[in-house]
Amino acid sequence: MTIMLADELEELIKEKVRSGAYQSADEVVAAGLRLLDVQEEGREALRREIVRGIEDTQQGGFSTYTTDAELDSLSDLLCLIIQNGRTMLSH
Repeated sequence: MTIMLADELEELIKEKVRSGAYQSADEVVAAGLRLLDVQEEGREALRREIVRGIEDTQQGGFSTYTTDAELDSLSDLLCLIIQNGRTMLSH
């Protein structure tokens, strides 16, 4: 397979190989495609969860947070979820 790349992308690939992070241009492109695949899967999973959340809310399945303590607890939970997501994506 032969592909044409913009000069900037070709130079980026060469830089990655020169840095020693990758053995070849093929490895750089393969890593980029794997990352793209993970990103797309993540977007689709997020979309499904948003739809699920909207449907759940429409059926009355939601919680109301009003006190500072409740909001702090929710904030801590969201931070933990975000950190776990970042950890998963980094592997």
